Amino acid sequence: MHNPTACPGLCNTAWRRAEAIREEAGTEHHLTPTWGRPVQCDACTERARHQLAELPELLAAVQLEALHGTRSPSTATIGSRGSSDAPAWPGQTARLLLEAILDETEELMADVLVRRGIWAVDSEPARAGITEGRRITDAAKILSAHLDWMMQHHPAASEPHDRGNANPAAQIRGWHGSAQRFIKAHPQHDVRRLAPCPRCKGPYLAESRELRLVGDRPYIECRDPDCQRILTSAEYDDYVKGLAAGISAAA
Repeated sequence: MHNPTACPGLCNTAWRRAEAIREEAGTEHHLTPTWGRPVQCDACTERARHQLAELPELLAAVQLEALHGTRSPSTATIGSRGSSDAPAWPGQTARLLLEAILDETEELMADVLVRRGIWAVDSEPARAGITEGRRITDAAKILSAHLDWMMQHHPAASEPHDRGNANPAAQIRGWHGSAQRFIKAHPQHDVRRLAPCPRCKGPYLAESRELRLVGDRPYIECRDPDCQRILTSAEYDDYVKGLAAGISAAA
């Protein structure tokens, strides 16, 4: 029988600090850890699942800022950039953040698929001819499909959820937090939760603010510049019904 493992997640932050003080100063404490199942606990696993599910929508909003960006007083999103170190052009900070997160999600995706024997060791994500929106959606879907394995069996799964380590949950938390903080600093772009684009599969569908209404209902347009698919609201409704029917049939 394996000895129980204390979850390395945020749930045990206070316990780990108390343990460190006990080891250094001999100060006893009465905190008990949350045990992993078998490595990370159910709550930390579900938190990572929720954050990963939200990531495509957050990155869609980041990309909109990159496309239509304005200079913002809050530019210290990446690294240690100071507020006086303004980006060279509007939207540059969003562009750098988006590229960094997308590269890291695809790097983790490749790592997982290689470790699980699905990809060869030298395999790399295919990017030629694939829109950025599709890359974001595909990476999030693949990571979601392998989340339970990542949380319990990835070699770095037992590392505490600190910045900069390889624990998949810590990486997901970092991406989600960076994107979320950026969106709050740039609130002018409101991205309504819509289905993926039927053409590029990216998370960029939004109600058009420029095209005229049809029967008092807005057009739905894809804001990925490589796609720009346009649907009437009625066409979008039919598309969503088809998606729901497909999900029900597969259930």
